Amino acid sequence: MENRKWNLQMLIPLATTVFSLVFIVVGIKDFGFWTNQPTAAFFPIIIASVLLLSSIACFVQLSKPGNAKTVRYNRDEMMVILGAAGILLCTLLVGLVPSCLLYIFLWLKFVEHAPWKAIIVIEIIMAAIILGVFVSWLQVRFPTGLLGSFL
Repeated sequence: MENRKWNLQMLIPLATTVFSLVFIVVGIKDFGFWTNQPTAAFFPIIIASVLLLSSIACFVQLSKPGNAKTVRYNRDEMMVILGAAGILLCTLLVGLVPSCLLYIFLWLKFVEHAPWKAIIVIEIIMAAIILGVFVSWLQVRFPTGLLGSFL
């Protein structure tokens, strides 16, 4: 039997596996998947299922001897990680939709150095997709945050 060494890298796929299973179970149990049309949990269940499969594949690959390496993040990777953490913290305050739109704005302006016209067009398109497809059509209930709970 091979000696498989556990490392910190394996913690992330395990955490995302548990996270995805929670979303799948809660989504199916509380909302269902499909009843004559997609339910509010339709899209989150699909995304959680993809996350589950990719997490399992990542864990299996990392558990093979010799595949675990020392992790080093460069500046661009840290920007994405910090951006995701910023979205999570901002979601608690103003909600998920404004947080994502703010993230896109900040990324386009300060990382990509996009012109104002492109930023405005992209923000309008993203807002229309989020509000039109997810909120209106699929009836996804996004977190509103502390500010949204007061309104």
